[in-house]
Amino acid sequence: MGLSVEIKSKLNIFEMDISLKTTSNRIGILGASGSGKSMLLKYISGIITPDEGVIELNDELLFDSSKKINIKPQKRNVAYMFQNYALFPTMSVRENIEIIIEGSKKYKAKKASELMKRFCIDNIASKMPRDLSGGQQQRVALARIMAYEPKLILLDEPFSAMDNDLKDKLQMELEEMVADYDGIIIMVSHSRDEIYRFSDELIIIDNGGIVEHGTTKKTFNHPKTIQGAKMVGVSNILPASIDNESMLFIPEMDLKIALDDADEICKNKIRYVGIRDVDFKILSSNENVENVVDVKIEKIYEGIENIKVFFSFKKNSDYSYMYDRSDKVYCIRINKLQDRYDILEGSSLTLSIDKRDLIFIE
Repeated sequence: MGLSVEIKSKLNIFEMDISLKTTSNRIGILGASGSGKSMLLKYISGIITPDEGVIELNDELLFDSSKKINIKPQKRNVAYMFQNYALFPTMSVRENIEIIIEGSKKYKAKKASELMKRFCIDNIASKMPRDLSGGQQQRVALARIMAYEPKLILLDEPFSAMDNDLKDKLQMELEEMVADYDGIIIMVSHSRDEIYRFSDELIIIDNGGIVEHGTTKKTFNHPKTIQGAKMVGVSNILPASIDNESMLFIPEMDLKIALDDADEICKNKIRYVGIRDVDFKILSSNENVENVVDVKIEKIYEGIENIKVFFSFKKNSDYSYMYDRSDKVYCIRINKLQDRYDILEGSSLTLSIDKRDLIFIE
């Protein structure tokens, strides 16, 4: 049971090459714009046909290029929710739901009434899509999907066009509405927060291929690749190596950090180390701690709640780096509501890093 995808397909900018097996019911797909994440949903749903491969859902063959099997989208028992919900504009809420239901007119009306009550849209049954709020449209779209009784629901960036307050509200509502759905739901997004809250299993796609696949929390906390680390919000990625004495060396920082014996397993694999922008600590002059480095502030970006400070390491301060282009400039994030620091562009800072916060990248 579950979902199995083994496909290849040549596109204009890259080749999709996906190998995926999962039994999870809540799957998140994270990737940058144009990485192939929405294309994967289209292959699974049957909207687009891959060049070759096999797609299985709950041991049912949906696509097999070698056997010339390609089940039509409407026969796959897969529901696809588009970003704009794709409600029929000339039909009322009730009609949008009834059209999906198979059976007699009486059965359609009864089933639609049950779904509208379940999704709290029975009071807008006669309204047209143009008269609905974003939240109401989402509820109608979900009710219509559930009328189809799918084994798999595909959500293609369902909150991408919404402001932050509405986005948070609708995501909570979505989670409540599908809480008792025992099929598979796959959500595609480029929002880390959306994926982290929604999914139990995470797939990160880059340039048409899967670069990370694991449980959501573990992948966020311990990404294994540079592409994966960037997608889960690791701002600072530096070349690094570990010697036979479990000493981590980060050349860019000119820093050596003694690791515990527990880190022995990764000695021969580690090529980079990741540091989140919240994990650097700004030191005062009289603090005595380990793993200290001096930096030069290149640029300061101030937001409502946070300040982002872009910096270069002092050993490179003789060079002219553009903070928004160079891989030699890094970032620290300061919470304005908790921390108070006097910082100016061009001035110096002393930072420290706790070795427990380091992310080892292969």
